[in-house]
Amino acid sequence: MTNHRTKREVSANRAAVIAQKATVARRYIYEGASMAALCRDYGVGIGWLRRQFDAWDVPRRPRGRTAYAVQETSADEGERAALAQRLAEPGLLEQCLVLDLSSARVSGTGVSQLAVPVGGVRVAGEVTVGNWGEALIVILQLEAHPERYPKVRQRKPLGSPWEPRTICWGASTPVDDWPTRGRMFGYHEAGINEYTAAHAQSSAPLSQR
Repeated sequence: MTNHRTKREVSANRAAVIAQKATVARRYIYEGASMAALCRDYGVGIGWLRRQFDAWDVPRRPRGRTAYAVQETSADEGERAALAQRLAEPGLLEQCLVLDLSSARVSGTGVSQLAVPVGGVRVAGEVTVGNWGEALIVILQLEAHPERYPKVRQRKPLGSPWEPRTICWGASTPVDDWPTRGRMFGYHEAGINEYTAAHAQSSAPLSQR
């Protein structure tokens, strides 16, 4: 609450929240902190924090839900099977993260649910989501497992929060060198050829890797 704070204190507290945007969002989205708890810890009003979350496109949790759960058992089996046929080390699928985007305020389209970790010959990975709100959720989920998803980042920030966002982990991959990308994603030779044929003629946003 800000009732007994001076205007200078209120401004300073709000500035601190904005400066710690990633931490505040992480606590709310992934760690389950309530808005009331965040307001108490940072000394800001809940109305202001709600407006700030809307400006940041932070997805609101359903009432009574304390955190986003990683749903390890709800993967698209078709996608898992396709990746198993392409990966040189399909055992990596046993460690993959099933992304939970069920509480995104605005759901994108064509979103993959599987994030395959690095390991062995696989040194990089990517997933494309529909907008910044979904990207933030994915980033927080992947960053909770740095041993499997190192160096989590957006490939290229875009101007509009509603445009698709590609989240990368591991080594950087060349944009248009499809055979090299397939090799870095850990595909066997036949998988690399299939991947190259599927993407070489397309300039559309990349799907999950």
